[in-house]
Amino acid sequence: MILKKTAAVIMAAAMMLGSTVLAENNAITASAAQDRSGICAVDYIDVRADADANSYAKGWLDGGDYITILGEKYDSNGKLWYRVLYELLDGYVPAECISEFTAQGSSSDYESYLESQGFPESYRVYLREMHRQHPNWIFEAQHVGIDWERAVSEETVIGRNLVHSYAPDSWKSMEKGAYDYSTGLWYQLDTGWVAASEGIIKYYLDPRNFINDDGIFMFENLSYDRNFQTRSGVSAILSGSFMGGDYICPDTGEVRSYADTFIEAAETSGVSPYHLALRCLNEQGRYGAPQSLGTVEGYENYFNFFDVQAFATATMTAGTKAAEYASTYDPSILLPWTNQYKSIIGGSIFLGNGYINRQQDTLYLQKFDMTDGGNGYFAHQYMTCVFGQATEARNMLNAYSSDVLATAMEFKIPVYDNMPSGVCPMPGTENDSNDYLGGLSIEGVGISPAFSSGRQEYTATVNADSVKISAWAESDNSSVYGTGNVSLVNGKNVLKVTCISAGGTSRVYTITIQNNGGTKAVSPSVPKTADCDINGDGSANVTDASVVLAHVSGKKALKKDCYQRADIDGNGMVNINDGMALVKMLGIK
Repeated sequence: MILKKTAAVIMAAAMMLGSTVLAENNAITASAAQDRSGICAVDYIDVRADADANSYAKGWLDGGDYITILGEKYDSNGKLWYRVLYELLDGYVPAECISEFTAQGSSSDYESYLESQGFPESYRVYLREMHRQHPNWIFEAQHVGIDWERAVSEETVIGRNLVHSYAPDSWKSMEKGAYDYSTGLWYQLDTGWVAASEGIIKYYLDPRNFINDDGIFMFENLSYDRNFQTRSGVSAILSGSFMGGDYICPDTGEVRSYADTFIEAAETSGVSPYHLALRCLNEQGRYGAPQSLGTVEGYENYFNFFDVQAFATATMTAGTKAAEYASTYDPSILLPWTNQYKSIIGGSIFLGNGYINRQQDTLYLQKFDMTDGGNGYFAHQYMTCVFGQATEARNMLNAYSSDVLATAMEFKIPVYDNMPSGVCPMPGTENDSNDYLGGLSIEGVGISPAFSSGRQEYTATVNADSVKISAWAESDNSSVYGTGNVSLVNGKNVLKVTCISAGGTSRVYTITIQNNGGTKAVSPSVPKTADCDINGDGSANVTDASVVLAHVSGKKALKKDCYQRADIDGNGMVNINDGMALVKMLGIK
């Protein structure tokens, strides 16, 4: 077992995670991983030392963690438990908390196919189950050649991804330009929409979260196939909406069918008519919007079903901009769009030329521009709603008949370089992601520049052996670490104050203090062994060191109460120094 190895091996495993030590451990259970594996099917569950609810918790699993099942055991009440392996963690969880993959979904032939595609193991656990349920579906790995962190950095540019203003706080960005910390309000970047948080962007950006029936159609190849995309299928999609029947062109008086129009649009543009119909429904709603009903004030009888160039400005709503664009001239896409037919046909040509024929041929790639296609990366994105592609994917699933779903359908699933080993979780809807300080000061000493919640670097000059740091969180739900009396050494001292939000995000504020009068050198306080019970199971042992080191490596974040206990040196942060101190104090050899 990794946990019984020396302190040096624990450090290596936690810091490298994927090093020889971990690879060696995985090799021992590789055959078991192919035969029995699964996913944690609940939001959170403790992993216990034995098949007993009263046994101490060695660690925990989060929803979506994929595990190897090493064995089974019944407790005294006849309840089945699985012995599971998750990275460094080996212990027992109730079987009901694990969704197990069957051997049928991981045949040797299919394993060879997944290997040939270059799917990482973190994808394969989901793909095996999808293959078991839909053996005719084809899943292709689309290696985009972009580093995961770069993709996240680009997608978190303010304004590139939005959520409803009434979304949970943990879904909304607290960054400069997104949030006004003086008023506690978010800037509306479009009417009723604000900037999305990094956490919710990561969740929707991570393809692994959607390798399931609800989400898989965001990866469907969207080219037109007349063999199974039919008029009756289009009619089923449009049924019950404002596009469920016929319409009258206001400029020509012609009567046309919406279903026939979408089929003609597919033949003209090469784009799936199901996708075109669903895209319009998603943009306009089941009852239509002014720009699809031709009722925008000042632009009456101009139509923009696909909301092309629909974005808000200081003087115009997004709907008005859509109607304004519909009034412009471009015969290549039938502009101006003076009736419904021209808008749908011309908009489909725009969509095909602008996206599908530029390598953005899935809902995912139209939302997240991870291909060049002759127009660069990241900026050419069809919508700003961070979850729009997920909504359309569910609609696509519901639009297909069981006969269609039984055919060979192709899905292109992006794979990034250097992805995290586990899926990116959805931020808790009950949590607050405000990790800003509301105030920061040194008793009797000024800091420079004057405190501002959005600024994280400060300086001060003193002549003292110690200072008292005060700070408080802007949100009542957040916690602050690193305050109180702090001893100084002569010369430069770097003090850090950390604010941790209820949503688990953190922000570090740094004060660099030049001490011109103090002479003391301070050694870190040595914790008693009793203080080293990081995971709160009532005992201090090697598991506590592993939990801290897993947090430091980025593999498994500490819960907030554990974080405070893990800050051994009291500097407001949990880092490798705390892990080393724990290893030393616990006497791990």
